[in-house]
Amino acid sequence: MGKAITYKRTRRAENDVTRYGASSMQGCRDEMEATWASHVHLLDYAPTLFFGVYDGHGGAEVASYCSRKFHEELKKDPSYVLNLPGALKNVYSSIDEKLQESDEWRRDLAYSPDIRNLIRWLWTDVCGANWLPKEGSTACVAVIRGNRIYVANVGDSRCVISRNGQAIDLSMDHKPNYRHERKRIEKAGGQVRMDDIPKKVMADMKLGIHRIEGILHISRSIGDFQFKQDLTLSRQDQMVTCCPDICDVPITNDTQFFVIASAGIWDVMTSRQVVNFVHQCLQSEEKDPGTIYEKLLDSCLREGSKENLTIILVQFKATAHGGAEANVAHGGAEANGAHGGAEANVAHGGADRDTGTDDIESKGSGSRSPKPLEIEAQESGSKKESAPRMLQLGLAKARGMLGVPTV
Repeated sequence: MGKAITYKRTRRAENDVTRYGASSMQGCRDEMEATWASHVHLLDYAPTLFFGVYDGHGGAEVASYCSRKFHEELKKDPSYVLNLPGALKNVYSSIDEKLQESDEWRRDLAYSPDIRNLIRWLWTDVCGANWLPKEGSTACVAVIRGNRIYVANVGDSRCVISRNGQAIDLSMDHKPNYRHERKRIEKAGGQVRMDDIPKKVMADMKLGIHRIEGILHISRSIGDFQFKQDLTLSRQDQMVTCCPDICDVPITNDTQFFVIASAGIWDVMTSRQVVNFVHQCLQSEEKDPGTIYEKLLDSCLREGSKENLTIILVQFKATAHGGAEANVAHGGAEANGAHGGAEANVAHGGADRDTGTDDIESKGSGSRSPKPLEIEAQESGSKKESAPRMLQLGLAKARGMLGVPTV
């Protein structure tokens, strides 16, 4: 790694209910492998806003493909209108399957026929027919529909919401040493161990963390097909699964903004630090998301981040929160998909997640434990608790049971 590259690919936009922006910076890495996507009119008859962060490893191709195709595949899914969580889960699986079947997807990345033929020849004749590319990507997406935010995630990119000034994680980092992830990996025949990387490439990798087979630092991703080779197992049971965790929460009058960012941010800042940083900027009369997140990326670089840096900041306008539950998507009817009842819902990929961990690594100024997303609907007699209070009660209850510190 040489001198940090601080050029930023940035976009700013707004509509009636949100002011948002996205930015990527290569930072200290030799290549730029992280990217983002934002689309605010995903489907006319079901008004939907879409935001996604994709952080590649082993190459930028999978992340780039996801940024171009994920939202397109989502709106074509049969469950998209009536069951958004189901549609999200379907798209993670279908994209992963498509990438594994052949290299034809590279055509969408504007590779020339000669380059595609060269790649195919390298795969089959030089490396052997069973050789697979080692590239993959995280995928953390947030979809706003009606008065709810739906978040789906694989990998260690993260989505955090600010509600009444408090940082609440809407996704959980997928690390090999977390108990439930380790259990699946070992059941599939894999091992989780500390870095086992040849010295010649160790300088470009984060040290002192757990990896699958001593190689891959995350336990869920799109791609990484060398860890998805057991034909007797489903996609969700492979060493590395593409099956996402899915969470949805209401947008209330004290929902201020949310952030989706790649691991380069979370390596040096906690969720609370990022939320506090944004609030400090807003309190200083800085309202432009573009300026805020560019300052944040520069701050992460100064704090020592060695990774690509990608972030999306979506700020809700005050006029969108006139009631207890603002109806965000263009004033349309409430659209809860399959989750019309509970105030906050979580759909897990595969079996229920155990948030226990073995030796969780430290991030930023202190260690960060994974936060449970099981949020129960709380009622006092016949009177239902408000959504923010409900979130706090549910998270506090789960954290107390697991001994997990509050953000």
